[in-house]
Amino acid sequence: MSAAQEKLEDAQIQERINEAEDALKNEKVKLPDDVLRNAINGIKNIKEKLEKRLPVYESDFDFVEELKFVINIGQQYNGAMENLKGGDLYNPEKPIKGDEKAPTMEEAISTLQAKLTKEQKEVIAQMKNPVLLVKPITTCKRFAENLNSVKKIVFNNRESEWAENEKDAKITDKITGWEVGFVEGEQELDGKEGILGDLITEWQNGNLAKKGSKLITSNEYMLLMSKSIRKGTPIDKENWSVLRGEGREEIIGKDGRVSLGFWNDDEPYFGDYDPDDRCDSAWFRFAVMVKI
Repeated sequence: MSAAQEKLEDAQIQERINEAEDALKNEKVKLPDDVLRNAINGIKNIKEKLEKRLPVYESDFDFVEELKFVINIGQQYNGAMENLKGGDLYNPEKPIKGDEKAPTMEEAISTLQAKLTKEQKEVIAQMKNPVLLVKPITTCKRFAENLNSVKKIVFNNRESEWAENEKDAKITDKITGWEVGFVEGEQELDGKEGILGDLITEWQNGNLAKKGSKLITSNEYMLLMSKSIRKGTPIDKENWSVLRGEGREEIIGKDGRVSLGFWNDDEPYFGDYDPDDRCDSAWFRFAVMVKI
């Protein structure tokens, strides 16, 4: 390698180091000690390699991407928890007897670090607007009350289908556990056109599903809709999102219908669709969630 090439490579490496140091310096969220320690050690190790003229590889920068990932979680955590307070879905200041306590930010971060696969992190990186959700495991009724506290919603015969799913999955009115992860939160995305059942099969066989992402559930969608309305940018004003019933892997419901959600006439709307029907505005909004 020529002196000029070495100088260019050193400059590119230094730029990555500066990126990590700036992230640490500017971060206002208190990060777990192990994250800070790993980031500082990563910077130190690369600097030592540069001083000794040892090669620096892309894998040496894994901590930079991990740092960005953790900081993203830290920045979004408080907003995710605030979003749960409507309708008393979950409010730590007014706990409901029998509900399991929500995870702390540190617990959420450590869970995602420990349980997300590399492929799932790649899926999250592909999201146009990754939104952190901290989701209690409980009935759709409580999620609906949360969304109703922000904006009146319209149901079209989907509550009974979702309640059947919950019964099968043994989901109760009490919060029995928590999940944390990211969903695609982009306000509007291009809808897909075709026979709905064929589009569902295409989604299930696609790369995102193979890498560990799943279609957003009805409860996750209600949380996302609530958050988007609070920000003044309600999702799905043009297209509608296909939903998976909470506690159910299959997208087509037990009643043979497909759940959907969108913004209609200035209010959130939930309805259904026949998988044999043709549609021109379906969006498969995806999520990567793990249990605490």
